[in-house]
Amino acid sequence: MVCSSKDPPKTHPLGIMRHLLTLILFMTGPLTCLLEGKRNEDLVYTAVMAFGEGVKAEAAGDFNKAIASYRKAAAQVHSANLHGNLANLYFKVGDYGKAILHYRKALLLSPNNRELKANLARVREIAKIQIPARSAATDYFAPSTISIWCWSTTSLFWIGLFVGLILMKRLVSSLIKFLVAVTWLSLVAFGSYATWRADQNVMMLFREAVAVSLPGASGDEASKVALRRYAGDSNEANAQLISGEIVHIDLDQESKLKQHRTADNSIWYLARSGTGGKKGWATSKELLRVLD
Repeated sequence: MVCSSKDPPKTHPLGIMRHLLTLILFMTGPLTCLLEGKRNEDLVYTAVMAFGEGVKAEAAGDFNKAIASYRKAAAQVHSANLHGNLANLYFKVGDYGKAILHYRKALLLSPNNRELKANLARVREIAKIQIPARSAATDYFAPSTISIWCWSTTSLFWIGLFVGLILMKRLVSSLIKFLVAVTWLSLVAFGSYATWRADQNVMMLFREAVAVSLPGASGDEASKVALRRYAGDSNEANAQLISGEIVHIDLDQESKLKQHRTADNSIWYLARSGTGGKKGWATSKELLRVLD
């Protein structure tokens, strides 16, 4: 049957649904943004109030209450000042492991803060933890430099390519063109290598954790963390870490943190010390990640 020009056009049901969904998204999109903004404002308000309570408790000498308030704030937002205050309080109560953890967190947010660096070095010295040796890998290829290396290398590549096209049309000797090309390629190669090294250090930071003794431990256990041969409390210790010592969690075949969940629902990480001399399993409560 042939439809005449007077017959109404037929609309596919899927087309109607698509237009209806578009209309719903258009109408609810702004509302979703407003709700998300309100939620973020509530989180910031909660953090500010908790931080204020922490400051008052610290001024009154109630360090445990101040720590609880600062931790409540840290669960919502992160700042160098907040983690620095937490680190100072943990240092005052003698919990050197968590003090080092929060000094590390604070330095990630404020890498050039000399006071934080001095405090971290001091608590490591008191806890008798060997200070990691500084090298080019930790300074020039630090995780915070990856964006600098990436943008610099990309810019250098395109600028060099543009200059090369100009020189090709100029009456310049072949020797000069060769030297410029070699210099450009060398700088791009070094920038690519630096970007790769910085990316490797970013991954190391992702795996970094601080050994922290469990609450209620006494005697030697108060300053030691056991690395066990296998996941589980019943297994014997393979090595001992000092509370506050930095370790790196191994990766599994899928490049995820290597972990095991035991029958009591505890999560165990397979980690090793910075030198690689100590290796074993410890719980997620004993190995607190810097980037949690």
